[in-house]
Amino acid sequence: MSFDEVGSTRLLSLLRSLLDEARHSQTAEVPPRSLIHGLAELVPGMFCTFSELDLPTRRALNYQDTAADLTEWDLDAYWRLSHQLPPCRHLTTTGRLDVTQISDFITSRQFRSRQIYTEVYQPLGVEHVLCLPMPTAPGRTRVYLFGRGPGLGFTDAERDMLTLLQPHLYQIYRRAAARRSPRIQLTRRQLDVVRCVALGMSTDEIAGRLAITTGTVRKHLENVYERLGVTSRTAAVTRIFGDSDQLAPSL
Repeated sequence: MSFDEVGSTRLLSLLRSLLDEARHSQTAEVPPRSLIHGLAELVPGMFCTFSELDLPTRRALNYQDTAADLTEWDLDAYWRLSHQLPPCRHLTTTGRLDVTQISDFITSRQFRSRQIYTEVYQPLGVEHVLCLPMPTAPGRTRVYLFGRGPGLGFTDAERDMLTLLQPHLYQIYRRAAARRSPRIQLTRRQLDVVRCVALGMSTDEIAGRLAITTGTVRKHLENVYERLGVTSRTAAVTRIFGDSDQLAPSL
């Protein structure tokens, strides 16, 4: 059943059921695995995947898929060639969270001429890829990917549906992540320092704002890093306050 084959009332019911099931899931997986299976039914194709990648270290932090064949992906080839996949390049170079597919940027002929197609996607029979991104920390990506074989790509109606779902999927992700994460205990002053860091203030500026020395600021940050198990200001801010997000939905 495709998006175009259901009426608006029926579709809204399906979307609500998908979101309600995920919201009430008590699984330890982040996000609940029911989401990729539900999305794969709403936007049928060869697969739906969810992944979180750390770009500087080339690490896969989180991965789910609906097709066992995808475990055979050549991850080294993907890291080496991912800049040739237009939706991913659009996300990493602009930071925009548009729902995009390959045909938004290049033709099928151009895609087939690229090394990422011959090494990564052609062996799987994939001709069309659609990317649904979500907010995350700098230097990382957090996306749902949909793949289809030969034939028509993804429709505007399917893209519109996923754009509607995008903020809800992110809310569900954050709730699931919060359930899994242990409660963070910082002192009031440590929290003050991290809030200043989140505002983009330098060590000197934080010291001036809080009426303490720069050495004290650095010591507070060292203690924060130790308690959180992180090594940078960006990681500390993300760990405490989560990913920045301007999406505020209700469905």
